Amino acid sequence: MTRSKPQARTQNAEVSRLWPSGVAGIELYNAQLYRHTFAKHMHEAYTIGFTHSGLGGFFYRGDQHYANPGSFKLIHPGEVHTGQVQAEAGWGFRNFYITVPKMEQILAQLEWPELPYFPIALQTSPDALGQAMFSRLFVALSQPTPQLERDSLLLELMAYLIDRYGDRQRHWRQPEPTSKALAQVQSYLKTHYADSISIDTLARQVGLSPFYLIRSFRQQVGLPPHSYQRHWQLMQAKRSLHTDQPIADIAIAHGFCDQSHLNRAFKKAFGVTPGQYRQGNFVQDWPG
Repeated sequence: MTRSKPQARTQNAEVSRLWPSGVAGIELYNAQLYRHTFAKHMHEAYTIGFTHSGLGGFFYRGDQHYANPGSFKLIHPGEVHTGQVQAEAGWGFRNFYITVPKMEQILAQLEWPELPYFPIALQTSPDALGQAMFSRLFVALSQPTPQLERDSLLLELMAYLIDRYGDRQRHWRQPEPTSKALAQVQSYLKTHYADSISIDTLARQVGLSPFYLIRSFRQQVGLPPHSYQRHWQLMQAKRSLHTDQPIADIAIAHGFCDQSHLNRAFKKAFGVTPGQYRQGNFVQDWPG
């Protein structure tokens, strides 16, 4: 009796990479996912994403949306979203993360007056022209490329995206709670991101009941207070990964129990572990 050959493991190998580009203020992300789910999180940068294969989904601005092949995913800084695979074929996509200062520099070169606002684009057909521009820039930022060429491709893509998907009547502003009390809580959590804080301590500071504080903070910020504090722990730990400080020490310094705790939280938010981010190399996670 002959045995059937085992299915090749590489068919379901997840590949992801997050790394700094050759341009200050821009990071690159490349992924082919089959199982990974991104927890609720946000970035301190514009997310300019493009799906090239499979199907993805993400919860954003109160609703579920789908990332179809040939479509862009444009998310503002500080806005909470998720991400998950929606098809057996997986989800293949690439992202640019462009910081607000870098975006302001780009806009000055484009003579555009304000930071762009992108409504949720419901694309009914693939954007072939946008894909070509996106792909050329991604390649240019992934390898040694003359600065003039990189700058030109970056300006070309951003001018196209703003013209096609931007809302000329609106401009992006940093999301802030409408309540003064919640803004105070938000500021406190940023300052004390690595501290152990009780909900009673937060509630007493602003004169709200713990339950009302949690409910109102989630409604206005998009995350409950403990998740918002975790976001800032992750952002500060991510910055520290550009130093040679041991990852175990980074974890403790930024409010995590240990390195394993940081590893799990970091991968849920960014799709790679801290060590993988520091190395900037492709990583394959084989199914168990």
